[in-house]
Amino acid sequence: MRTKKSMGSVRVPGPPQYLGNMPMPLVRKSGVDLIQCVDDKGIGGRRPRVGAETHLVNQFLLELPFSTKPTQRLTIFQEPKLISGFPDLVAVIWHKPTANRWMTERASITRDEVRILHILACHGSQTEEQLKYLLQTPIKRWIDRLANLGLISNRGSIWKLSSIKNSFAVRHIIALEAKISDFSKAVEQASLNKWFASESYVLLPKSPKSGNCLRDAQSEGVGIWIVGDPEPILRSPVRAEEQPKSYASWLFNEWAWRSSVARGLA
Repeated sequence: MRTKKSMGSVRVPGPPQYLGNMPMPLVRKSGVDLIQCVDDKGIGGRRPRVGAETHLVNQFLLELPFSTKPTQRLTIFQEPKLISGFPDLVAVIWHKPTANRWMTERASITRDEVRILHILACHGSQTEEQLKYLLQTPIKRWIDRLANLGLISNRGSIWKLSSIKNSFAVRHIIALEAKISDFSKAVEQASLNKWFASESYVLLPKSPKSGNCLRDAQSEGVGIWIVGDPEPILRSPVRAEEQPKSYASWLFNEWAWRSSVARGLA
């Protein structure tokens, strides 16, 4: 992901729409999707709470200072449900030509099947017994379906991921945690997001006055982004390891493409 002043920002036209007294900005810019995770049963999430932090998130969404390549799509998830909590925003940049080769039946794979893909990507080839032990459940029907989709293949009793290059379209994941106060809590939350994100940020309404804030964020390996700025004032270290970093990275890979298919955009 690149954020460059020279390229400008992706801007969302028009004012935010409202549901009751909750602002719900809808991203209509070409190449960008906003997913309200609480309304998507396949993802699950938490409804944004009315207040200053939600307003901060909405301001950021209206400006959206991310740039993508013509072959990429940007999908933004608002408060998705993960085992580590509900990150305020997760921006996923993914490669359209890769996902365009996928079978439409892939849209129905389950979280357990996604977990198998992650295990094979992370740990290499496994026997059916090893996979069964790791997942603590029978897996025959799952590996058969993944094989039919061309995602995994076997030689005898050994199963492997067919191709990480062809099965994983995500190129970059950026997580943001919005905070008006309690900066240390924000840093803690942003640090948790490093298990799946390429970059993780605290989103603030203005620059912190104390130098301790910058030092705390730096020591935890997270960045600071001020709403209205085209670039972060403290850039998050980009993780040396490539995606997929974790099981959650795979979930975002599936969710981003699946959401695009559901909208007739893939």
